[in-house]
Amino acid sequence: MLGATSTVTPDSISERIGDASTVLLLAPSLDSCEDDACLDLLTVADPAQENVLSITFTQSATERIQLLDKHIEERPAQTGIISIGEMMRSTTADTSTTIQQSAGPLVIETVSDPSDLTDLGMTISSFLSEWDTNDNQTVACFHSITSLLQYADVQRVFRFLHVLTGKFDTSEVVAHYHMDPSAHDQQTISTLTPLFDAIVERDENDEWTVQQ
Repeated sequence: MLGATSTVTPDSISERIGDASTVLLLAPSLDSCEDDACLDLLTVADPAQENVLSITFTQSATERIQLLDKHIEERPAQTGIISIGEMMRSTTADTSTTIQQSAGPLVIETVSDPSDLTDLGMTISSFLSEWDTNDNQTVACFHSITSLLQYADVQRVFRFLHVLTGKFDTSEVVAHYHMDPSAHDQQTISTLTPLFDAIVERDENDEWTVQQ
């Protein structure tokens, strides 16, 4: 059950969530503060000992790699990107140069139909199975629930996320999920929040609060 709320600086979010492994990140889409918080939540361990999985509806694989490279000095031991939808398939081909520069293995998979949650779930499971053979900490970013709700109703999204969070928990994955609160009514947000150990939110003073 969620309890006390605290205010944190952007670079201390990962420290303040404590043992929470399932985090809802409520922040405006396409805002630099969202990227800062995302990258903070993806760096919970030494990059050389991390598997990083990005599940994205909103960024191309190239954009995601560039974001990681801009903010993280060392590439993770393993990097996986699942790009979802037509735009993602059309831009995946231009990532070859970046892939060659990768310090660790980088694998890009696509899910062509954003409403095919079965395919998405199987693709995620494939990464987890592959990485289960190493001792690295796996961290994941789901970007975003707001985008997913464009292709499935809230009850279907709830069921999918319930299964996914359980799968991540079994594999000891630390995961965060983006959601733009301005794009949804309070009922939708309230329906989904019980799935998460902690809620990280940008308040009216442009400060981060953590509720857990």
